[in-house]
Amino acid sequence: MYLIPASAFKLTTSFSAAKATDMEKCFTSMRISVDGETYPHFPKKGNGESVKLARKFLGLPAISTIEFTQDEMKVYDQTNQVVETKKIADFQLVQFGVIRKMGFAARVPLLTCAMTMAIVTKEKNYYVINSNFTPFKALANLFKAQGVTVEDPFDITSLPDNEKRDEYFNKDYEDKIKGTNYPISYGSNYSIKGF
Repeated sequence: MYLIPASAFKLTTSFSAAKATDMEKCFTSMRISVDGETYPHFPKKGNGESVKLARKFLGLPAISTIEFTQDEMKVYDQTNQVVETKKIADFQLVQFGVIRKMGFAARVPLLTCAMTMAIVTKEKNYYVINSNFTPFKALANLFKAQGVTVEDPFDITSLPDNEKRDEYFNKDYEDKIKGTNYPISYGSNYSIKGF
């Protein structure tokens, strides 16, 4: 099993304007697009403008996306421009994992789980975090079809659905992270819904 460097967890960032390059060093919140669907979904159009205004008011950069087509990975920056393209066939392996982070529900702090994806290539690695586990199966199938080794040490394959992620992973999370660099929990500012 690939051992993710501890530094990839220590530097987790959410509101950086340089997410496309940050993800080469540390787990970075990115929207994931696969099979024409993007996760997490944006709010309905009626709320979309208020979200944009709030981000602008708070000085937060727009959300960046990583898209997977049938044979390529495309990394988009906050202006929705492709800043990097990589052939999936060039991936050596992809490890999916789980990280617990501090979140809030009705202003009450709680530990919630997010999906991690470490993409290993000869030149560099990419570290992505996303609050939605739904794209896991499509991504795993896509990578396997391209001959890429897929590691699933947290058994995301057996997750019943995204809504049950916290209950499913929290029961044995601490046992599963033994011998890895995954932290027991990571409290950060990416607890905004969708990240």
